[in-house]
Amino acid sequence: MTKTRNFFAGLTFLYVLALCFVWPIPNDQLLFNRNGFIYTIILCSFGLFFTSRTARQKLDTHQIKFVLITLWLLTLYILLNGLFVAPDLKEMVGTWDGQWLRPVLLFCSGLILMPVLQTQFPSLTSARLFTLIVLCFWGVICIHLLDSAWLYWRDGYIHWGETRIVYNRTRMSFQVNMITGFLLAELLARALIKKRFLCLNTPIVTLLLISNLICTALVDTRWGTIGLVGSLFSTFILLSLNAQRRSRVVLTLGLLVALFCSAIFLGYASWKTDPRWQSLESDAVAGWNAPFTSFCYNRVDGTIPLNAQGNEINHSNGCRASFFHQGWKLVGEHPAGIGPRKEAFRYILRRDTQDMHITIPHSHYGLIEFGLQNGVVGIAGWLILLAGCWYIGWREFRHGKTMVGLFLLLFTIGFFSRTMVDHNLKDHYLEQYMMLTGLLIGIAALRPRENYSPND
Repeated sequence: MTKTRNFFAGLTFLYVLALCFVWPIPNDQLLFNRNGFIYTIILCSFGLFFTSRTARQKLDTHQIKFVLITLWLLTLYILLNGLFVAPDLKEMVGTWDGQWLRPVLLFCSGLILMPVLQTQFPSLTSARLFTLIVLCFWGVICIHLLDSAWLYWRDGYIHWGETRIVYNRTRMSFQVNMITGFLLAELLARALIKKRFLCLNTPIVTLLLISNLICTALVDTRWGTIGLVGSLFSTFILLSLNAQRRSRVVLTLGLLVALFCSAIFLGYASWKTDPRWQSLESDAVAGWNAPFTSFCYNRVDGTIPLNAQGNEINHSNGCRASFFHQGWKLVGEHPAGIGPRKEAFRYILRRDTQDMHITIPHSHYGLIEFGLQNGVVGIAGWLILLAGCWYIGWREFRHGKTMVGLFLLLFTIGFFSRTMVDHNLKDHYLEQYMMLTGLLIGIAALRPRENYSPND
């Protein structure tokens, strides 16, 4: 029996690392469907956890019961609400299963992952596991950098904003920001409060961070750059709360100056390489009330609005303003939503306007999309869930497991911020967030060894 349990625990461990490496890569670029990894991880982790008294004893569920209750109540609400309001029940159930239930199960798998693995492999620490996960996530970034270097050597110029290993720049920038947040927190924690979590030497962490900054510049996404700058200062402020000794005043100020200079550099690089910044304000004003017959909604033959300078608006600048405006209006007009549906924005617009020429699939804003599907109550439930995760992170940060709490705080805040400007409450974005959040919460809820019996 022990050998069997060790086999499945080892398989879960390897599949988690493999999944983290291939997660942002589209299935059609892989030799297999990554869902095979996902469901194997879910089945094995649940089976090992519920058949082991030791694994269950390791996890103090009392500390996290609010988050668990909120999560499953929200899951039930999304299903029941969809049964009442969805125009197509078959599509609704399929989307609920793939776009929500699977991330929820991944959250629970992440939650119990450390108890399961430590029961079979006592030498595997939380720090070692999380370090390996970070390195596997960084693998895609490494491949992109190597590919960019190859393209530069072949063509003689830098391919700004071009990604070949993933579908688009948004996917890559999300990956970069996620890993960069952890690396920044690690480096600043080592400098300011003399604590560490990742099992990597400081030069290695620094090298990984520099490679991520280079990748951010190559990907050339404005929100990715803004998110990175926000992560810099959020991490610094949080750690400064724990670094109030006078002996560190000079160090703290020095790091603040360094961060400020880094932010200026990143902002300037984005400003110079991305011409969309130059007309942002006028494009946004012109696009705010763009009609549904414009190319913002009809990319085939829609008219292009003009800004105050008489120039055609940039789609990213002007149309995003319109999507934001119309998206929140639609949430107010449909307070119960229309149930889980991947292209809710387009469906509602076509139905309400009777215009089948509208081609834009979504609003580009994750929170708006969540509201269009699950209504105002759904948005409230999601925000309560995030607040619960944030509270656990803050509690651990201030009163115990500082690094785990810091990682959880930054990850939760970063993901929420990104949902305000990008359509990332879906697909692998949500899956990654849920599993990693579950893992961090599970690490925070681990009981000390003396508080449970090692006998099964």
